Amino acid sequence: MARRPSRCYRFCKNKPFPKSRFCRGVPDPKIRNFDIGRRRATVDEFPVCIHVVSRELEQISSEALEAARIQANKYMVKRANKEVFHMRIRAHPFHVLRINK
Repeated sequence: MARRPSRCYRFCKNKPFPKSRFCRGVPDPKIRNFDIGRRRATVDEFPVCIHVVSRELEQISSEALEAARIQANKYMVKRANKEVFHMRIRAHPFHVLRINK
């Protein structure tokens, strides 16, 4: 069965359904690396700190987080070097997205 588009799961109607021992058979999230770039650098080495915050309360799938991480990493490596930046993704996909039936 094919995966449904994310617009079906954009808004959270019920309470969150986290992965736990009662909810078995849940696949692991697609995103693995939450820290990218120069990880061992101190805070003082970088002149700018940027936060990307959504203004709407929406659910973001782990596939969307992984795609955003890949694109941001490609852009930063192409424009600058890998040793010039450090990017951390602070959103974690704890909510299990089930099929709407």
